[in-house]
Amino acid sequence: MRMIISCITALTLLSSNVLAEHPSENMEQRVLIEMVNRNGIGVGDLELALKDCELNQSTLNLCAFQRAIWAELLLDDTIETTNAKTAGDYMVWKEQLQSRCQVDTETGGGTLLPLLISECKELAMLAERYRILGPENFSPPPQPPHKWD
Repeated sequence: MRMIISCITALTLLSSNVLAEHPSENMEQRVLIEMVNRNGIGVGDLELALKDCELNQSTLNLCAFQRAIWAELLLDDTIETTNAKTAGDYMVWKEQLQSRCQVDTETGGGTLLPLLISECKELAMLAERYRILGPENFSPPPQPPHKWD
């Protein structure tokens, strides 16, 4: 559980900065299409649910899933443009990630499990993208204001 909390903390610091870097023009549409393909919920229903992520546990889970897919597509694009991994190596890495996120989130099930798995995957994919591209391709994370600012 401690690992999950540290991952979520790191995710909040890393994800907004990493997701904002070099987005594809049609990324929102790509993410929506991928979500429809993976879970079978209609586009209209998904768009409605994603408007208020804090409405209930289902919308929290869907929004976490959306961020995980966004991170996956960014990593896919990065690997494709840099040839950092072969297709086979990347598939093995993703399978290992799936297993690791399932093991790391052993909470006995419940409604939080999909959220925790999505956040685990999002963090790992953003970290891998950061590792591939290097820190020089990302602006530093925002710093909290100091009392003298």
